[in-house]
Amino acid sequence: MPQTVADRQPVGDNMSLRDIQRSMKKDPDGHGISSLGYDGVLRTFDNERNILDAVGLNPTQSREYYDGRPMPERLLTADGRNISHWDMFHPDEENIPRKFTEEDRAKIQAYNEDLERRGVTCCVPSKSADDGESED
Repeated sequence: MPQTVADRQPVGDNMSLRDIQRSMKKDPDGHGISSLGYDGVLRTFDNERNILDAVGLNPTQSREYYDGRPMPERLLTADGRNISHWDMFHPDEENIPRKFTEEDRAKIQAYNEDLERRGVTCCVPSKSADDGESED
């Protein structure tokens, strides 16, 4: 039986990761993040790391999330479809991304400024550029 994204629409095994991500609730202020936990559940968080939405991914969707990058070994066998609704919204601490400290923010800012000084404008091509789709 397909699960429901934020009590709105069914999520099936054949739904693409992109479609799942587009259908998930996001932080209205634009300061939130999404993260795939070791349990195979994709979650969206607000800036304070409150969970806004959660969807259990199948192993194929989890691999799509990593899109050719090295995947943590624990995720190779994770199947988020087997996680209860309660656990999706009350995960172990390891499945909640830590908040950036002021020191983290300063390092990121310095790194980005260094890239800008060197003329680097983009490091990773967007998926839409690769497959010819627009992001409208």
